Amino acid sequence: MAEQKSTAQGSAAPVSSTGTPFGEMSGSQKITWLGKVVVMLVSGGFVFPNIFVE
Repeated sequence: MAEQKSTAQGSAAPVSSTGTPFGEMSGSQKITWLGKVVVMLVSGGFVFPNIFVE
């Protein structure tokens, strides 16, 4: 039987991992990511709404 790739719920597209895991980021990448999270939280999610998808 052919091997099937997992798909995102409600989608026919295969799940793909985007971005770098937090544990593999450099120090400056972590600071930038945390800054974006703070801005997203302060703005109520209007700025950088997809921050956790990166």
